[in-house]
Amino acid sequence: MAGLALPPPDPGFEIVVSRPGMSQGLAQTDGLQIFPRAFVQLGAVRVGGQWRNLDSATANGVAALFASVARTVGKTQLDATVRYRIKTGAAPGSSPRAWEFSLGARRTFGKFGLRLSADFSPKEFAVGKSLYVEFGPTFDLSRTTRISANIGRREREDEPDYTSFNAGISRVLAKPIALDLRYFRTNRGELGERYHDRIVVSARVAL
Repeated sequence: MAGLALPPPDPGFEIVVSRPGMSQGLAQTDGLQIFPRAFVQLGAVRVGGQWRNLDSATANGVAALFASVARTVGKTQLDATVRYRIKTGAAPGSSPRAWEFSLGARRTFGKFGLRLSADFSPKEFAVGKSLYVEFGPTFDLSRTTRISANIGRREREDEPDYTSFNAGISRVLAKPIALDLRYFRTNRGELGERYHDRIVVSARVAL
């Protein structure tokens, strides 16, 4: 039936290379982090897989299978994602699997924008529940250059809670290539190297 026809699949691939690697305000690597992602777009739905390397005693990376859906309501962009995450090269006795659920919203007001996101895991690998919420403004300096800042809060069972902050500038060099320069810090630097201030340079190529 024509009314039930699915949109044609649209495959895509992107890769992000950063130094160091960061996630939810904390460092994941001292050197380069490579983060490839392959997916298929079916209308508003995207399904795919991804992987990133880690500097960790418990694993050499984290892979994930994911599915997401996105909608635009007026000037607000909404998205929801579910991920099944698997540690690669996991050490014996570690907890190598975890579910993660994410919601995001972005509203634009001309060149100005606001973004809110939340990531929740009912059991994040070796720890219990984890919730990370991040909020921040963006401003388009031009069609290709944007500045942004974010403040985040992470609360976890069996691990310290912390507040994170980042600010930086992004620029699209050509249609598939974008660069980002960003400063990160947390309020818990006394907890160790992962929580220390950092300047991160990253490049994204989307095909």
